[in-house]
Amino acid sequence: MQTNSSNSGVNAIQSTDTYDFNDYEIALIGAGGIGGHMLSVLVPALHRGELLESTERITVRVYDSDRIDDENLAHQRFDYDDVGMHKVTALERSLCQFTGDRLRLVACPWDVRTASDITPADLIVVAVDSAVARRVAHSSGTPFLDLRCLGDGYIAFDSSVDSDFVDRMTPDQPARSCQHEDAISSGNIEFGFLFAAAHGAQWVLQSLRWLTGQTLALLPYPQTANITFGTLSRLPEADENLEPRGCVKPILHPSNLVGPCIDTGDYDSELVREHIAGLAEGRRWQEIWHIGDRLLREVSVLIDAEYKIYIDIGTSGEVKMAPPEDAKVPFKLWIHSHPRDAYWSPTDRDTIACYTGLLEKAAVLGHDHYKMTCHTKSPISSLEPEGPLSSWTSEPTVLYSDDPQTLSRNGRAEEDEE
Repeated sequence: MQTNSSNSGVNAIQSTDTYDFNDYEIALIGAGGIGGHMLSVLVPALHRGELLESTERITVRVYDSDRIDDENLAHQRFDYDDVGMHKVTALERSLCQFTGDRLRLVACPWDVRTASDITPADLIVVAVDSAVARRVAHSSGTPFLDLRCLGDGYIAFDSSVDSDFVDRMTPDQPARSCQHEDAISSGNIEFGFLFAAAHGAQWVLQSLRWLTGQTLALLPYPQTANITFGTLSRLPEADENLEPRGCVKPILHPSNLVGPCIDTGDYDSELVREHIAGLAEGRRWQEIWHIGDRLLREVSVLIDAEYKIYIDIGTSGEVKMAPPEDAKVPFKLWIHSHPRDAYWSPTDRDTIACYTGLLEKAAVLGHDHYKMTCHTKSPISSLEPEGPLSSWTSEPTVLYSDDPQTLSRNGRAEEDEE
């Protein structure tokens, strides 16, 4: 096993030039939807080729006390003959054709609660919904990858992510499935766990390439993404000051400049986007709705952790929350417009659920009113009784006339700003 004193991403993984013994240990914590599928592609990929030949031995130890039940079969890598077995034992057995003296897969049928529960490793992957296990990895001084998923989305933290951010994103909370409530019984399985598993396999393989001296190996960036919307955001890295690309400078332009762009449908105009950003900065939400109404398109405004503003203009019936990779989380506020009435549509709810922990507030705009929701630990009334939306407040509709700052001036988005 290699020893390693650094704990920051690619830089934490040192070349083997300084070591004499190329024996690598990988710890995988969790053998469910993410961990099982990750092993199913990683072990065959490692079992032959120059990477394995350049090492003395690669050992993957997988830790999990869970036993397989019928509900696991819909989205985890097991079959009916496995029911009742430890997950780690079933995985070890199913992948034995790829293992041997040089590549070992070791089943460890217990949970990780302290550092003493795992064999010292060169790489640690956490694929279980346990804050305790995550903190063991985070504090280990070993390069780690922390994979989390819900529905069709996933988040990947690694050692390069700012430690304060990782701490904030690892609260004590009950463990839950990677599927939304009733997904298995209804047959509405979502596959974010496969996204996370692929990220994990790629991270381990590229990390091993780096450890064996292949310095051109490139690890996947820590990020949050989902299948429906694609990459949502890069996560903030330690000791790095990335300037977000794609943010819009808030400038309130006069109506004689903004109006013609809106009337001709030039929604890609930088001038229109700057004006929308200026309205958002001034909380003039009804005017944002009027611009969307005149464009016959829904409008989205995202304000990131550094109060940078990002504008997206969608179709007549949808606008996606799609921040650039360099937008900083947690996002302060997501605002988007509906064609007439403000309500939390199924798409809105899925988006907010996916961004739980990465977004603080959301607002949906209607023609004369808006609705807000805020992420909080114990809301008096929530968007849903269980699941990720149980931590989002359910709030009454607010008329712009009752919140004067949001009110459109003369009810028109092209109000002169000179």
